[in-house]
Amino acid sequence: MWEAEVDRVENVVLKLARGHAAYEYSEPQLEKPESISLAPIPLLSEEQLRAFEAAPIGTLFPEIGSRAFHKVLVVGGEVFTQEGDWQTVQARRYRYSISHSSGIRVRMVLSDYLACEVLW
Repeated sequence: MWEAEVDRVENVVLKLARGHAAYEYSEPQLEKPESISLAPIPLLSEEQLRAFEAAPIGTLFPEIGSRAFHKVLVVGGEVFTQEGDWQTVQARRYRYSISHSSGIRVRMVLSDYLACEVLW
């Protein structure tokens, strides 16, 4: 019974992550992800929570013309990006972050309780 519920939640999280990847990067991720991680935030250690919340340092640039590319700013030889910043859809209900540093990584927080991460 419990495993069926976890599978349903993973399917919902995967669908959300695919939607964010397609929206931000114009790259639909239809293949199976490398990993899907789910964890209640109260069960994470301080170090795990800090790593989850931190914005990854990106080295790859998104596709030209994608929504993510519009968040890149180049000044002189310095590149600044909003990649990895958290986007709040509804305060205390849903927020997400997406990065393209080493594959596509989508992180989400549901109801300020469930931390989710999908990596392709």
